[in-house]
Amino acid sequence: MKHISFDTNACRDVSRAVQNEWREKNESGGFSSSTILAANTRRTHGLLVPRLERPLGNYVLLSALDEVLHVEDVAYPLSTRFYANSIFPEGYQYLSQFSIDPFPTWFFRVEDLVLEKNVIFLSTEQTVLVRYQVISGDELFVRLELKPMTAFRHIKELGHYNERISTEVKASQGKVEYAGCYFYHNAAIVDQTGSWFRDIHYPREQEAGRDFTEDLYAPFRLMYAFGEGRENFFCASVTDKPKIRFPELLIREAEHRGFTL
Repeated sequence: MKHISFDTNACRDVSRAVQNEWREKNESGGFSSSTILAANTRRTHGLLVPRLERPLGNYVLLSALDEVLHVEDVAYPLSTRFYANSIFPEGYQYLSQFSIDPFPTWFFRVEDLVLEKNVIFLSTEQTVLVRYQVISGDELFVRLELKPMTAFRHIKELGHYNERISTEVKASQGKVEYAGCYFYHNAAIVDQTGSWFRDIHYPREQEAGRDFTEDLYAPFRLMYAFGEGRENFFCASVTDKPKIRFPELLIREAEHRGFTL
């Protein structure tokens, strides 16, 4: 994949920024995709969209991550979503750069901090890896809050609120299992309280005259701490792994693609 880059001005012009999309795909037909703002505008957008054999097809298992950066006692939402006549949160206001070299990468500037985020869809697995690291500024009192927004539906469908949805979460050291999907992390805190995100709009679907609203369910919440050059990871997969070593996974994927990190 060739190097692509968008600067601060390009990232903060929402109407133009969402016209630019990225996609990471693996060798089995699975993929991650969204806009450069990480704001989904199509029903096919998602972080973990594997190609499954049973049932056959591509399924949006993990649609997006709700991301909030906490600096001391101040919360800065990094996510961007579309609702009826509004954009909320407005995380694009903190986005200073987006690039692909070799992976989709976001740089968020909050106060004197610069947070780097990478998304990698593994070439030989139905697995997506997300890495966060503070590359500039004092990270002593910095925390990152994540909520995985799940869909569990075919790419041609849309999901809606279901009061009977399973809320059962199985958490162990560094891993959370939910609805047959496995989430790996190095977070400090796991909160097993679920939450709904209602009436999210997908503008490209609306323009095409199709149904365009969806409700997504976050079955748990993670809280990460930073410090001493720490890298934080989130991983979603259809595979139950006994143990996962995030840095090794990242290096192996880069080498598979012919890059050196």
